[in-house]
Amino acid sequence: MLKYLEKSIKALFFKLARLFLKNSPKRKEEIDLLKIKKILVVRQDKRIGNLLLTTPFLFALRKLFPKSQIFYLASKPFQNLFSNFSVLDEVLTVDKKKYVFNPSPFFELIKKIRRQNFDLCFDLSDENQISATNLLYTYLSGAKYRIGHKRDGSDIFLNLEVPKEKKSRHAVEMHLDLLRFLFGEVQTPELNIDVLDENKKNVLDYLDKKSINENDFLIGINLGGRGRKRWKEQNFLDVANWLVSKFDCKVILIWGSEEKKIVKDLRLNKDIILADLLPLPTLAALIKRCNLFVSSDSGIMHLSTAVKTSTFAIFIDSDPEKYEPRGDKNKIIVGEDGKVSVEKVKIGLQEFITSMKSTDDSFSPRGNFFVKTSPQPSPYEEEGEKKPSPYEGEGKGEVHP
Repeated sequence: MLKYLEKSIKALFFKLARLFLKNSPKRKEEIDLLKIKKILVVRQDKRIGNLLLTTPFLFALRKLFPKSQIFYLASKPFQNLFSNFSVLDEVLTVDKKKYVFNPSPFFELIKKIRRQNFDLCFDLSDENQISATNLLYTYLSGAKYRIGHKRDGSDIFLNLEVPKEKKSRHAVEMHLDLLRFLFGEVQTPELNIDVLDENKKNVLDYLDKKSINENDFLIGINLGGRGRKRWKEQNFLDVANWLVSKFDCKVILIWGSEEKKIVKDLRLNKDIILADLLPLPTLAALIKRCNLFVSSDSGIMHLSTAVKTSTFAIFIDSDPEKYEPRGDKNKIIVGEDGKVSVEKVKIGLQEFITSMKSTDDSFSPRGNFFVKTSPQPSPYEEEGEKKPSPYEGEGKGEVHP
């Protein structure tokens, strides 16, 4: 009933939008790259994984426009994750729950966005789904060129629509195809998020209080996940106990607010530690400290990939071709008929750990914990000229509606 109501409201929204909004299609040949000064990227989403999968797009965009200002419109819960991201000049935040009871902050946000006079705006919604809110923010940005994947009704809001690809591909490539449509061949950067040294040091202190020292071989296990994608917690606990006995390591269990009931009554041995609920920047630093991270397909799995921790992912009810963690440092196990056995995971982990210990420095104690995670030099340094940090001075940084 609720889904039917939501679908009906969305259909009415698109009918009204087509009736009242004015839009004229553009041609990509019209875009003068030299005149692109300000760019807005829109992906306000409640799922952290979807946001992290846009980071390669951001690095590619920065490479194409090293002198332009790039803004990101994200949901408020994730503002801290991107607030010190080197390729962004400013993070704008959306708080949809607040707007329901008090719409004035929404109108203030739109005013702030429109005052920027954006030249380009990208809607990074999935090509197979239509987000009315992402499309609306893209339209209301007032950008001269508004670009996104072509879907039913997107022509009301976008003036440059990118045709849907027939072939299946990774979500990262799906986002990059928007740039390829406009500018030709674009290389694929890695998933990436910056982790501040301050957060790394805080994590070392935090772990020390949990009796985990810098020389311990530490494996993180994420108990969380959405719906049928989440492996059962007892399976993870069986694997955790096996890892401790097999590899003389310590295991730290990561969980989210949805797992409160699950973790409340856990009985763990001394080498398996239950983490506290941590802010996302601190959690990113904690996962980066891990020598290995084990998770169902989830947003936290993508966070592990983004901080360059070797990731062992369990795919039960999702598309690995579209969402798998890429790279030689990562491995996936794919279920059959919605099931993955504990024994299959143990065999996969043993092979993976044995192989990685002989080839990857991050499998030594602490690894490259204090090495910057960015896969390329800072985009603000070019030909000997250093651009000031966008987070220095008044009026810069996060914008809170």
